Amino acid sequence: MKIVIMPKVGFCYGVERSITMTKELINGNYQKPFNLLGMLVHNNIVNDELKSLGFNIVDINNLADVLNNTNGTFITTAHGIKKENSQMIKDMGFTLIDTTCPIVLNNNNKIYKYYQNNYDIIYIGKRNHQESNVIKEYVHLIENENDIHNLNISNNLIVLTNQTTVSIVQIEYFSKLIQEKYPNIIIDTCICPATKERQQKVLEEVKLHHNQLDKWIIIGDKLSNNTKKLVEIIKEYTDKYYFINCIEDVDNLDILENDTLYITSGTSTPNTFIDEVIEKIKKK
Repeated sequence: MKIVIMPKVGFCYGVERSITMTKELINGNYQKPFNLLGMLVHNNIVNDELKSLGFNIVDINNLADVLNNTNGTFITTAHGIKKENSQMIKDMGFTLIDTTCPIVLNNNNKIYKYYQNNYDIIYIGKRNHQESNVIKEYVHLIENENDIHNLNISNNLIVLTNQTTVSIVQIEYFSKLIQEKYPNIIIDTCICPATKERQQKVLEEVKLHHNQLDKWIIIGDKLSNNTKKLVEIIKEYTDKYYFINCIEDVDNLDILENDTLYITSGTSTPNTFIDEVIEKIKKK
């Protein structure tokens, strides 16, 4: 058995920054309890660790009730926060720690600017995802071809952008369809560089290596959009792949002695968990 670890597994910069900022609050002069405004990142291992350290995960969809019944310090997720929610927290006298990924924040600020300049914004993303929820009032959210078909925009000012964790394949395909409908649209898409690099490397490799002895291991949480996009890219070329969500999933791997295993991960997957999975695979 041969194991090939793809480049750039484990945390991306934005995820690592968000987790570090959050954990540093423990030793700072901040009022407790510490309240996370949703899952800090889409990985249950990370969030379970934060819970064990005393962090609460609160429901941002009922923020007014939360603020009226909770004290302490509030922390955004890496996916951002609506401007009105941020203002509400500050107006009620609470401290807000903003751990939004800088790439997400820059993308959101770009969207606000387009909106203020009277653009209609077509946004490729996932409904009810924390990142897309932050800006959904400003955009036409596109999740599938039917959404594109249902667009009815008369404005001459139209721009196309996206959630930062969608796939490069999805953006390319949807962009062509949208351009056919709106030829003068401005294309201003933005994929997280770490997400884009992983997708490109996986796409290159799976095109070359998808014979009967090649198998793919994708390590990440089922809630992670960027991890699921890696799966979508891989399954276009092979059905020999496994999604490892927890260590017990390794028991279900069908691995032969001559197999080559290609291992990749989502950007919110801890390196310690990746190492644990690889060690267990080696013992099979």
